[in-house]
Formats: sequence, structure tokens, C-alpha cells
Amino acid sequence: MTPLLFTLSFTFGCDQGPRREVPLPVRLETRALHRDTFTLDRGLKPMIATPAAGLTRGPDVVVIVLDTFRADRLAAYGGDPDLAPNLNKFAETATVFTAMRATGSWTLPSHGSLFTGEFPMEHGGHGSPADAATKAYALSTDVPTLAERLTEAGWGTVGIAANRAFLDSIWGLARGFELWMCEGLSAGHELGYAQGDRITGLAQAALTRWNKPEAPAARPLFLFLNYMDTHTPWVPREGYTAHPERIDAQFLPGARLWPQAKKGRWNRSRIAILSNKRDATKAERETWEEAYNAEVRFVDAQVGALLDSLPSLGVGPEDYVILLSDHGEFLGEHRLLEHSKDLYDEVLRVPLMVRGPGFSPGLNPSPIQTHDVPELILAALGLPPLSDEPPTTDLQVSELYYARHRDLGVPALKERFDRVRRSFVMNDQKLILTEGGPSERYDLRADPQESKPLAEPNPALEDRARAWSEGHVPNQGAAPTLDAAQEERLKALGYMN
Repeated sequence: MTPLLFTLSFTFGCDQGPRREVPLPVRLETRALHRDTFTLDRGLKPMIATPAAGLTRGPDVVVIVLDTFRADRLAAYGGDPDLAPNLNKFAETATVFTAMRATGSWTLPSHGSLFTGEFPMEHGGHGSPADAATKAYALSTDVPTLAERLTEAGWGTVGIAANRAFLDSIWGLARGFELWMCEGLSAGHELGYAQGDRITGLAQAALTRWNKPEAPAARPLFLFLNYMDTHTPWVPREGYTAHPERIDAQFLPGARLWPQAKKGRWNRSRIAILSNKRDATKAERETWEEAYNAEVRFVDAQVGALLDSLPSLGVGPEDYVILLSDHGEFLGEHRLLEHSKDLYDEVLRVPLMVRGPGFSPGLNPSPIQTHDVPELILAALGLPPLSDEPPTTDLQVSELYYARHRDLGVPALKERFDRVRRSFVMNDQKLILTEGGPSERYDLRADPQESKPLAEPNPALEDRARAWSEGHVPNQGAAPTLDAAQEERLKALGYMN
């Protein structure tokens, strides 16, 4: 680890807020336990009652992932200062890493890096080609996870995830968590995921139960949260839409997303754009921007409620918290929509904000990536690293293994997206390599929109990219067998037909 990486810490210390007990029925999943009806309180009791031998009560660690959240929606990353006031308020008291990049452009590979300290090539959790029998590959079982390491070290490990498609335990991301709540949380709801207010309520309930003043848990807590509201279908919620006149509903997929959208104007537009037949129209771009921003405001309010309540729930300046995103979203740029399709900066530039002991408020421009985050946590806790992957210095690498199978099933889209791509960024120079295809080069300082490809290669960057590729060995994960319910969850969020 370099001195830079040891300077991270993570805590949310904010104003007093309401306490809420939310004993909601959820599906409990752990490494060895699967039950359909469990209350959060019952799920936490055995964990709280079992202190680790010889462990004094260490700091709590809270990791909040804003699924599909673009960095440019926050003021510290050049965004509108009025769009996300709660997140911007937190940023003012945190170390903000302005050069953060995701290791992958969609949920499974990026969360895999967050939980293992490895690139997607190494942890194995990523997409599959069009002719593969599986929709994607799960995390390789021989790669240790952050939750496993923290459980072994004496932390209670709880995960609450809104993304019930690729945070389903079948993909391996729940490995090591003693309590994992995911796919059951959105049962009976129109949206294909659990809304942010539900994630906040469950997080507050978990912290209330864990840190009761009269009987605090003997073990520190590692709490992982996944909010998904900025993911499609981009519902322009009442009270969160600043300019409803800019929204044309025919250009949105609708709350049920899929299969509702598959025969509508939304899907016809997206296929025309993704197949390179045309650019997005002004009306389409305005609709998508406004609807996406409405979801940014909504998740900002829900996360803000959690941040405000943390001090009253026992999370203080001695604890660690990280707030980040797994990937961003295309809103018509590069003839692209959604994510998991390419490696331009709209999906790779994500926020990383950290607050806690040893972390000074301000902007840190040093390169950093998703796979660095678990090592930062372990270093802060005095625990050994998960991986022998060196920390990011000047070269940032992102990977994409194919697109979602829903798109690969369309011949015009298969031709464009049935491929493996890698992005290499160094000193504002960017190289995108395609296995068996052409490469692209950009000067991000002169051309941040990546609209003017460079003709001449950068020898230093090409050499580093070649050395990185030669030094990393692929480790393909398992091909899980999906049951009918798991397939329905993927369909509901647009990942398969």
C-alpha cells in the first residue's frame, strides 16, 4: 500500500435525525442459511450475541453504493450544486476522490471488485458471450471476499441490497455475509427493485438493533447498502421532477420496464440508437436527463435521511463509511443508453467520498478505482489485504465482457456488443482496446466527451496496457443455474428477454 491509500477513512457524522424500528419481513440469506420469512431483528440477534474471542469493540464500517449513479451529478465533480444537496453536504466534510473510476461498467463486475480487491478478469464475475449457455458468470469461489475477511476478524457482516438481479446470492457477492437481504425486499412492488426509502428504513433498523445504548453489540458492524433508484426505469416521481414539461413519457420504459417496454416506443428508439442507425433526438435526451435527475433527487433524499440519522444510531466520528457508485449511465451519448455496453467515461466516472478519522475534507485528484476500496478498509482496520493486486498509481483499467444477453439477442446489437473491451487511462490519455477489433484513443483533457478519436498512438500508454494485459490471468467464474424466480428478476430489470 502507498501512503495515499492509507489516508482513506469512512464515517457519516451528521445532524440528529429520527430513529425508526422497522421489523419488516425479509428473506434472509447467509453462506449456509436460506429462509423465506425472517424479521431483521431475529436475523441480527445471533450475530449480536456472539462476540469474537479477544476482540475489543472496533469501529463500525458502513459502505453505501449508489447503483448507476454518475459522478457528474454531484457538485464536487462539476455537477449542478442544487441537484443533490444532501450528498453535496456530505462531500463538503469528506475526502472526495475526483479521479475515481469503476473497474467495470455494470453491477456484477464492479461489485465483484469492491468485494474482492480484484479486477473482473481475476474475480471471474462478469458477462458472457452471446453463444454461452449462461447469462453471466458468478464470482469465482476461490477468490476471498471482504465480508469473509471481516467476519473472520470479528465483525458482524450485514448486506441490504436493492438490486435483486445481480446482487442475488447466486452470483457469489453475498459470500461471507452473515445476513444478506436482497431479492425478497421488492416482492409485491411494481418496480423491479427495492426503493431507496425501504433500504434506508432497513439500515436504520439494523443500526438501531446493533447499537442500542442499553445493550450495544459486542462486535463491530460492517454494513453494506445498495441503493438502485438511478437505474432504469428512471421513474419521474412527483415532487422530485424539476421540469416535468421536458418529459415525454413515450420515451421512457415505464415502471415495470420489461416486458412492458419491449414492444413500446422506448425499445424501438433504443434499438435504433444502439444499432448505430441514428443519434438520440433532442426530445429523447431531454426526457432521459430529466427523468434520471428526478431519480438522483429521490435517492439523495433517501440517503440524506440515513446520513442525518446516523449519529443517533451509534455511528460517529470513530467509525468508517464509504459512499461510492458501482458505475454510471449512458443517456444518449455515443449512441448508447443505460450501461453494460461500453467503456466511455459516462459509465466509468463515479463518485468516491470518504469521511472519518485521519481524513481531511477536500478534493483528492489521485487516481483510484473500485478494487482499491476493500484494501483501504482493511488497511484502516489494521487487517491484511485481500489481494496481491497492487494499488492504483497512474494507470486505471476498466473491463467489459460483452453486453447483457437481452441486447445480444438482437442481431444488429450483437454485431456491436458481443465483444470484450478494456479501457486504460494514464495522465489524461485514454486507450480502449477491443479483442479482435479496432482500438480507440482519446485526450481526455482536450476532449472530455471522447468525441474526437486520436489517430496516433501514445507509446507509453500502449506499453503499459500491454504489460498489464500480460500480467493478469483470466479466472472465469462459475456458470450458475437460474431458477424461474431468478430469471424473472433479471427480466424485470431488463437484463434478459
